[in-house]
Amino acid sequence: MIATILRPALVLGAAIDAFVAIVSMFFPAATAPLFDIPDHDPVFAFLGGGELVVVTFLYLVILRNVARFRPLLWVVALDQLFAALLPAVEILRGQLPATIKIVGPMPLSLALAVIYVIAARAPDTQGQT
Repeated sequence: MIATILRPALVLGAAIDAFVAIVSMFFPAATAPLFDIPDHDPVFAFLGGGELVVVTFLYLVILRNVARFRPLLWVVALDQLFAALLPAVEILRGQLPATIKIVGPMPLSLALAVIYVIAARAPDTQGQT
């Protein structure tokens, strides 16, 4: 069952990271109105976008052959876990506003992280998922 959920979850994770990467790298001024993330320095947005490009390619590599690259599911699980936990910490510290644009995606990120962890821990019974 996890195999039928994993591929769409990987595509969704890649799409989210790719979108945020494009916005951060090429339209850093749009991060504030789109994501409610303050734009203090466009260089940091650009660097963060570059990291997200790398993770997006990681999702695509895993999609090519899930069985072969199963250990990399732990890395994308961390990507989604950080996407949920780091804004939560900043909200608690008072550095970010608790708006729907920030809080809204957190459950989806946590759900994706759980899917990736379950898939990473699942034994490969079919040879390839």
